[in-house]
Amino acid sequence: MKEIIGNSILDKFFDETTMSLHIKEGRPILKKKGHPGSWKPVIEGGSLDKKAFADLVDAIYKEIDNRDDGFLEIDRKLSKVLQLGPYRIVIVHPPLSDGMEMTVVKPIKTLEIEDYKLTPEVFDLLRNKAKGILISGSPGSGKTTFAQALIGLFHRDNHIIKTVESPRDLLVSDDVVQYSFTYGTHDEVRDILLLSRPDYTVYDEVRNTSDFELYKDLRLTGIGLVGVIHATRPVDSIQRFLGTIEMGIIPQVLDTVIYIDKGEVKEVYNLQLTVKIPEGMESEDLARPVIIVTSFLTKAVEYEIYTFGEQIVVMPLSGAEGSSNEGRVTSKGKSAISEYAKEAIHKKLAQLLPCDFFIKVKGNGLDLYVPDFYKGRIIGKAGASIGDLEKTVGMSINVKSFENLPLLDVKTDISESKKNARLDIAFPDQYAGKVLCLMIGEDLVYFTADINAIITIKDKSMTKTIQKKGFVIVDLEKL
Repeated sequence: MKEIIGNSILDKFFDETTMSLHIKEGRPILKKKGHPGSWKPVIEGGSLDKKAFADLVDAIYKEIDNRDDGFLEIDRKLSKVLQLGPYRIVIVHPPLSDGMEMTVVKPIKTLEIEDYKLTPEVFDLLRNKAKGILISGSPGSGKTTFAQALIGLFHRDNHIIKTVESPRDLLVSDDVVQYSFTYGTHDEVRDILLLSRPDYTVYDEVRNTSDFELYKDLRLTGIGLVGVIHATRPVDSIQRFLGTIEMGIIPQVLDTVIYIDKGEVKEVYNLQLTVKIPEGMESEDLARPVIIVTSFLTKAVEYEIYTFGEQIVVMPLSGAEGSSNEGRVTSKGKSAISEYAKEAIHKKLAQLLPCDFFIKVKGNGLDLYVPDFYKGRIIGKAGASIGDLEKTVGMSINVKSFENLPLLDVKTDISESKKNARLDIAFPDQYAGKVLCLMIGEDLVYFTADINAIITIKDKSMTKTIQKKGFVIVDLEKL
């Protein structure tokens, strides 16, 4: 563990407990003091007027010009990002801000990997086995400090290490080459890294689509990669990759996820790809590629990630999010499966079926309710049509007619207005504000009862059908 000294004009604002400095023209100076995960705001007595603020900025620029470790990382008309030794400086000018503003962040100390007191198994994983490492955590949790410690470990093992940063705020050995996107494009950095063949590249941090694409390309070429990413839960960092790269190659890109909270390693995830029936489903026909997310610390499977229709599902299993049902999908997980299924399958079936329908999702398939007239057509000769439909939605389907739907037995009062050609149907008071499903002829129609538990039907053809054939109410709670 080593204290960090900046040797700068900014040193007078910092002590050994100051994490960041927040200055706004004419306002009291604010500092955050403490350590990652445990800090408090402290208001200093003084403030900087416009001239004093400008003088401080000028002094910082002079230091940038005269120091080898000073860089203007981002230079926009109304905002600047600078790196001055250990200090990361963000300056914003009006009218982008409502007054001149400066934020300065400095690491409190550097740590060695041994300071994290990792188990021998985790230490060996990071040192010898993991090649696609993602360091995740919320802002200020200590991600960058851990990345620096990991770089120190690789450096001691005589690995060739390069970093990609914007800004370049990692405090590393002079042997480590630091690249910045401020002075080169993603394509240029990609070409340099592929041609120079480092053992490890540290990517601080992965933010936008171009970053995710570059991270993927570098990892798939065999370069050891350490990425830093913002996430409030370890699984959230994985989900950020799902929308940007193909699901099937994620375990090749990410094999290990490290979650940092309050400066400590709180979780380590391993990712593997397999073909299996997802938890909560039963039919062998539903087997598909599944990413298994396992806690390296407890050896428990925490999540399964797979496609369901057109959706990508991230399903929490035992141990995840407070579950205590070891080896089984939680009731919360089952509910989530049903919701994903209903949304994805209903959308797909609406494009394929020529009639109204209702679906009830089960663990091993679904019940499809349709008008009796269409039942034979949907099943097809020797089950050919339903077989094609099952392949399309990825689930086994049991076709039933509307007559098999559970019905609600409640008393209703119907009043008719011939002048307005409308029907008012009054339900018992407990149905006020609830969604009700009426089967009118061969159509399923959904209404929301008003505060008086009344639904109003203004469609002329619908009112005529009700007058001739009546209606029944589907019991949605039994489906």
